[in-house]
Amino acid sequence: MARKSTAEKADSRLRILTAAADLIRQNGIEGTSVSEIMDRAGMTHGGFYRHFESKGQLVAEAISEAFRAGLDVFDDDAPGTAEQADTYVDQYLSEEHITEPQKGCPMPVLSPEVARGDEAWGEALSKGLSTASTKLAQGIDDMAQREALALLSLLVGTISLARGVGEGQLRNAILKASEEQIRLMMKK
Repeated sequence: MARKSTAEKADSRLRILTAAADLIRQNGIEGTSVSEIMDRAGMTHGGFYRHFESKGQLVAEAISEAFRAGLDVFDDDAPGTAEQADTYVDQYLSEEHITEPQKGCPMPVLSPEVARGDEAWGEALSKGLSTASTKLAQGIDDMAQREALALLSLLVGTISLARGVGEGQLRNAILKASEEQIRLMMKK
């Protein structure tokens, strides 16, 4: 059997991480098996341990991957801008983010499971939250880090409630009320 190149191994690992990030946001951590992840990545279950020591390690890295994908409106190595912060909030409060959790922020879906799980999961969630709040604070003039954390908390809570109540007037009222408060916070 021919050995894979370093680039091929990196590509395979990224496919696994992307599949895991999507599936754990869609089905939760406990509701997602390694077999499902490997199947989604187009690989066999046996190949999993060539890339990860455990499901726990994969989940921690998948949480980081989900944040990386969710923060793609911001430049990695540059401060956040006002335009990027606006785009982030618009995407966060979008219908797509509500109805397709596998494509969105991991916080509304995974926070409860992370709190009961592996310490590395909490570290990955904390790092993603810190990065998101820093980018928002940079993009919103005069916003302190603690205010950016409050804004993110409002965003996460909004999506959690909007998903929980389903379609209808209550969901629309939650979105409208939250967006009004978020926009006020962004103007301060």
